[in-house]
Amino acid sequence: MTRPGPHPRERSLPLVILVRDTLGYARTAKEAMRIIRDSKVKVDCLIRRDHRFPVGLMDVVEVDGIKQVFRLLPKPRRGLSLSPVKQEEAGYKLCKITGKRTVAGRKIQVNLHDGRNLLLTGKEQAGKTGQEYRVGGALQIALPSQKILGYVPFEEGDIGLVTDGRNEGLYGKITSISEGTHSRPRIARIETVQESFETPAQYIIPVGTNTPLVALEP
Repeated sequence: MTRPGPHPRERSLPLVILVRDTLGYARTAKEAMRIIRDSKVKVDCLIRRDHRFPVGLMDVVEVDGIKQVFRLLPKPRRGLSLSPVKQEEAGYKLCKITGKRTVAGRKIQVNLHDGRNLLLTGKEQAGKTGQEYRVGGALQIALPSQKILGYVPFEEGDIGLVTDGRNEGLYGKITSISEGTHSRPRIARIETVQESFETPAQYIIPVGTNTPLVALEP
């Protein structure tokens, strides 16, 4: 079981499980815990020594002495799974904006799905094209500096990845978004290479405009 942390328990995996079972770098939990305690494991470019640390959606995992870097992504019928990451992708992650508010000093605070809270001032409050950051969109942030590298809005025509529900792990172009009501959630339709389906908007993280910013399984 994970400790309380940046990701909900039901949407994360303990670091010890990833090291022992998923990556196979240890035969027992004791061996995996030793690797973690020896500061050999990083999550989002930061050393984590707690074997119960919760690793969740879009987190980047690397182990000292191993060249391959991994990202935790949803897979169809498998749930959250580690995927190999190219070196050019290892230095950033996508974070869905889950909340936004104005705080003292006319600064904007955005809350992200991985527990981060970024305080934005002046020009930081909008994307490079002047596009306003909105709840439901995703920020591309550098690791570990948290510098904003880009923004993907949650809009028709962009690419969305389903992170929960029966279509978890599927991704494709967002073709329509219907407004929700008090009794019905906001619904988006996604078109993949093979099919088209509807899913609650809260289950989608936008991952790119023309092509995904993170490597996804075809």
